[in-house]
Amino acid sequence: MDQKLSLPAETSVDTKDAIPQPLLQRLITQISRILVPMFTLFFLLFALFYVGNAAVEFFRPILDAGDLNEGLVKGLHMGVVAMAVYELAQIIYQEYDPTESSDGIIRRMRRGIIRFVSVVCTALVLESLILVIKYSQKDLAGFLYYPVAIIIAAATLLMALGVFTKLSQNEVEINRK
Repeated sequence: MDQKLSLPAETSVDTKDAIPQPLLQRLITQISRILVPMFTLFFLLFALFYVGNAAVEFFRPILDAGDLNEGLVKGLHMGVVAMAVYELAQIIYQEYDPTESSDGIIRRMRRGIIRFVSVVCTALVLESLILVIKYSQKDLAGFLYYPVAIIIAAATLLMALGVFTKLSQNEVEINRK
C-alpha cells in the first residue's frame, strides 16, 4: 500500500496555438497607448460638460426667478460631480504607464485609489450638505433621512479607505514609523 505518485519531470505544452509572451506584452502595451489617452479624453470632456452644466444650473434659477439659493445648490451639485469626473480623468492619465515596474504600478494604483475615494467621500458629504440645505429651506424635515444615509455611506467608505490604507502598506512605510 505504499505507493508513490510520480509526475513527469517535464510537461509538454503545445505552443503552436499559444501567443508568444513578448508579442502579447507588446500588444497590450500598444493597446494601452491608444486606449488610455482615449479614456482620459472622454472623462475630461465629460468633466468639462458637467462644468458647463453647473454654470447653466447656477444661472438658470437666478435669471428665471431670482432665486440665488436654488442656483447655488444646483450649481454646487453639478460642480461636485464635475470634480469627481475630472479626478477620474486625472487618475487614468497619471496612473497607467505601461513602462513602469510592477512595484511602481502598485504604489501608483494605491495612491490613485486613495485619491479617488477621497474625492468620492468629499462629493458625498457635499451632496448631503446640499440636500440638508435644500430640505431645510423647503420645510421638508421628513426627507432628511436621505442626507443622513449619504453621510453614513461616506463615513463607511472613509473607514474602508482607512482599512485599505493600513492593509496595503509596504515594508518601507511600516519601517518609517
